[in-house]
Amino acid sequence: MNGKKIASLILVMIIASIAYGSQMMQKKSSAMRTEATQAADDCNASADKRKFAATKLQNTEFNCKEFRGFLKRWTPVIQHLQTGQEAEQALMGVVRNNGIVVLSQKFEVKDNRSNNFIPKTLQGTLIIQDEYSKVLNWMGELEKKIPLVRVNSCRIKQGENGRQINMEVHFEIPLVNLEAEVEQPKK
Repeated sequence: MNGKKIASLILVMIIASIAYGSQMMQKKSSAMRTEATQAADDCNASADKRKFAATKLQNTEFNCKEFRGFLKRWTPVIQHLQTGQEAEQALMGVVRNNGIVVLSQKFEVKDNRSNNFIPKTLQGTLIIQDEYSKVLNWMGELEKKIPLVRVNSCRIKQGENGRQINMEVHFEIPLVNLEAEVEQPKK
């Protein structure tokens, strides 16, 4: 082979390698453009999801505003009554402050395994005998000092004289655990 043929052969090989290289670069460029388009689409979809989640969060916060205010007002009361002993002391403090005569008292802490938020309740019975107005004022004071108390039954009958009454009160005081995980209702 003479020099011209070899030179043209080398030139053809160089041109073929340049064409092959440019074709490979074009494929890579096309793949990168496709990847960039996909990334931009994913970014837009994520931004839309974020906007939707932010709107949903804002709606939830708006809907829970009253509940949060309620919880904020009640948190000190709930934290004050965390054990059966604290609840019993608060109840007996109201009795002492009003000077009510207690004939009988019985307290018992009951477990509530089905509810993590209210794991225990203090159940009790008080039998009181005193003046009618004093006893009813005590009931009002009890509601004011221990607003969580729930009176299950209240039996009133005449006391030893006309001004006195005998009252048997059965009540519950929930011992709330604010740190408990509350299960979300399933939709």
